[in-house]
Amino acid sequence: MANSQITPTGPQQEPSIALNSLDQSTIVVTTNDLRSGNNMTTIYRSINGGGSYTQTLLSPPAGFAASGDGVAAFGYPNIFLVAATALNVNPVRDSSIIVYRSTDNGATFSTPVIVNQGFGVSVYNDKPALDIDTANGSPYLGQAYIAYTRYYNNFTGSETLFQRSLDQGLTWSTPILLTNQVQGVTSFGSTIAIGPQGDIYVGWMQYGPGTPQFLMRRSLDGGVTFEPITTISTVSLVSTPLPVPTFGFRVLTIAYLAVDISPFNGQGIVYAVWQDNRTGSAHIFRSRSTNRGVSWSALQQVDDSPAGTQNFLPNLTVSRDNGGVKVMYYTNRVTSSLLDVFLAESNDAGTTFLPNRRVTSVSFDPNADPSLGEPTPSIGDYNDLVVNAAGTPIIVWMDTRTGSQLIFQDL
Repeated sequence: MANSQITPTGPQQEPSIALNSLDQSTIVVTTNDLRSGNNMTTIYRSINGGGSYTQTLLSPPAGFAASGDGVAAFGYPNIFLVAATALNVNPVRDSSIIVYRSTDNGATFSTPVIVNQGFGVSVYNDKPALDIDTANGSPYLGQAYIAYTRYYNNFTGSETLFQRSLDQGLTWSTPILLTNQVQGVTSFGSTIAIGPQGDIYVGWMQYGPGTPQFLMRRSLDGGVTFEPITTISTVSLVSTPLPVPTFGFRVLTIAYLAVDISPFNGQGIVYAVWQDNRTGSAHIFRSRSTNRGVSWSALQQVDDSPAGTQNFLPNLTVSRDNGGVKVMYYTNRVTSSLLDVFLAESNDAGTTFLPNRRVTSVSFDPNADPSLGEPTPSIGDYNDLVVNAAGTPIIVWMDTRTGSQLIFQDL
């Protein structure tokens, strides 16, 4: 266990991480940077495998005051893309999807490309997911994909949209509507995973109407068309805030997908992970598909935390080298009023998980930073991890052990 601090000062939250799979020494981490008072996207780049980082603040497009929800992805041979939202809050509240491009292994990034323009509260685009096809057997190698949630008509409806780029993020296709248009703010966030043959899986959490569900659509032609909606599982939403007296921060239930593109027995297995309240408290569950997303297995609880503990904000990755499955999550299993990060690992294609191991070297108080946010306190909605060729996970998360929201890593 080797915790180290990435961000020098805070508050910063919602880290994303991408690893150059050809040059394992290069890592890019994005953060929601709140230090200026406006939300901004900052890049932290390491060229020594996470030993040290340099930082670059990415400016929003002209006419926008802020940016956030940054997510990073690597593409061959030395491409990094960062998708984010460009935001205005005064005088008009709106949100557009943007992409920053690096063609020099993350050393520099372009001015942002607007992928989809927002228009006030009539068209509000939120929470992008991003992936680049690096599956070695894929005919669509190098194609980039974005999915995001659109809220419209002053947040009276919501939907999930998808776009693709054939030129390393310079230009983007017209959006494809993946969801049924539904009334209200009933979905949040998207997830994209790419299989060994270039198959694309886009998932999202639909909170209603009716029973919440983890839904998915698949494309087998590089994102030109998508097959009908598949239900991965019904979901019991985790309460937000959690039912812990000192936890006042929001906890949104988000969908996560990953695919095994390794050359081993698990190749092609699609994994779905999310937080769920079906046991009466928040725990981490997984389902998997061994037939490219056509059907999904019975649920399995991933975490081995005691009953009644709160385990939430998961994320997962699958090693492209050996197929190992890694799932991270926040938990109060060590001390009920404090948080830790734990990791669940499977070496048998997600059939069983090893005893979960503690990642954080100390527990931390999520309320320690007074700049949690208004009107709803926030510790961020997600954390992230990758795994290198040696099978070592590199985990990034928001941590307040110093009294400020900072990004820590373990590798």
